[in-house]
Amino acid sequence: MLWLALYLPQLPLEVFAPARRQAGPLAIVESSAGRERISRCNAAAQADGLRPGMLLPTALALCAGLAVRRRAPARERRALDDLAAWAYQFSSCIAFEPALLLLEIGASRRLFGDLTTLQERIRCGLEQLGYRVRDGMAPTALAAGLLARNRSGCRVLDRDEMRTAVSDLPLACLTRDAAARDLIRHIGLQTLGEVLALPRPELVRRVGPRLALLLDRLLGLAPDPRAQWQPPRHFEQTLELLGEIGQTSALVFPARRLLLALCGFLHGCGGGAQRLRWGLVHRDRPDTDFDQGLLDPSRDPERMLAVFRERIERLQLPAPVIGLGLRVDDWQILDGCNRELFAGSVADSPIDDRVADSADDRAVDQTVERIDKALLERLANRLGEQRVRGLRCRADHRPEYAWGLCAPGEAGVELAAVATAASRQGLSQPPWLLTQPLPLPAPRGVPHHGGALRLADRPERIETGWWDGRDIARDYFIAQGPAGECLWVFRDRRDGGWYLHGFFV
Repeated sequence: MLWLALYLPQLPLEVFAPARRQAGPLAIVESSAGRERISRCNAAAQADGLRPGMLLPTALALCAGLAVRRRAPARERRALDDLAAWAYQFSSCIAFEPALLLLEIGASRRLFGDLTTLQERIRCGLEQLGYRVRDGMAPTALAAGLLARNRSGCRVLDRDEMRTAVSDLPLACLTRDAAARDLIRHIGLQTLGEVLALPRPELVRRVGPRLALLLDRLLGLAPDPRAQWQPPRHFEQTLELLGEIGQTSALVFPARRLLLALCGFLHGCGGGAQRLRWGLVHRDRPDTDFDQGLLDPSRDPERMLAVFRERIERLQLPAPVIGLGLRVDDWQILDGCNRELFAGSVADSPIDDRVADSADDRAVDQTVERIDKALLERLANRLGEQRVRGLRCRADHRPEYAWGLCAPGEAGVELAAVATAASRQGLSQPPWLLTQPLPLPAPRGVPHHGGALRLADRPERIETGWWDGRDIARDYFIAQGPAGECLWVFRDRRDGGWYLHGFFV
């Protein structure tokens, strides 16, 4: 096994201000000996002279605009759980330590390539989410966590190297057992290397078996069972904003962080989301909830962000926003794409250029399709989903009932197939139908529309619908008007009247 440890030293601070390093002065306080002291502060606070360990009254005297937050362990645990959902795309075996995430990446090397590339992807992803990370890699989880906390960037791939890698670290980095640390210090030892050199039976007799077991787990000589994190069925995260936001355009930046977390979760699950549920949290008013829809399931954060931007621009905020939430209840498994077995050799070979041309044509068609979908999604979210509709064919011979509205792109293939079949059968129907057939005068039995119409010789008879009470009996004709226009008219076989039903354009 090979473990990658991700240590978040500023997690108590970052859970209050993720991705806001340029925000105003912010400090986290904790109680120590009955007094409030600063445990962590951001760069803006440090620029004003604040330092960890400083008393809170002193800090407020130095920085009047200081934002103070009490440390929230529950929020930190929730942040680690949210990060585990994002990191699930890199490893299915995830464990926790305080302020530390452990990923078993030995099984992921074949998928992501070399370890340097994998580490860089994880490090960049965490930075986009607003977290500063220190990492370490080792064959055991305990050693990886130890290296991440004390020797960031250290990579140990062999168990034989672990003893050397941790030998110069103080024993205090491994255990908080005061009795064991004091005893080791009293006999003149300080580092882990010196403790590991002691005879094991004598060490166990003097300090007990707990330290010896910890050392064995560190070196991989004893099992180190850990509770493994399990991904949730639904995705739900909420981001508390550092200040109040009154403009919808300012919500795009925090929304991107939530979308990155969502897409990481979807990558790990091999799925995609088609409907997102957003929630805007207000201080003194009920939350504002709205949906964001996509034409098909996706896990592309930039595509989702573009649709969110269109949707949020037409939203009226009833009050300033202090928090942003995202929930996905239903996600779907996405089908993987199969690569061509001989794609490289065929494309580079002059033997059959038609194969390469065909592949280029498919790529162009796919690009055009993606552009069309992106345009439809933006229109639907800007104008409203009910105002952007597609057409669907129905199995009905009556022209006014042979079609219906549907979601864009839902029945495009079916529509094309029906149109092709109709053209093969010689059925000529116009692309423009009137909402209601228009009665036409017919002196001497000849229909008129701006003048007498000239009818085609052979009519098309449609007689159906007896089962639902909307039955028809009509003879349809293609007619030519006095100005040369081509019309679609019919004679009702029941009352003998003539009607205009459509135009050929």
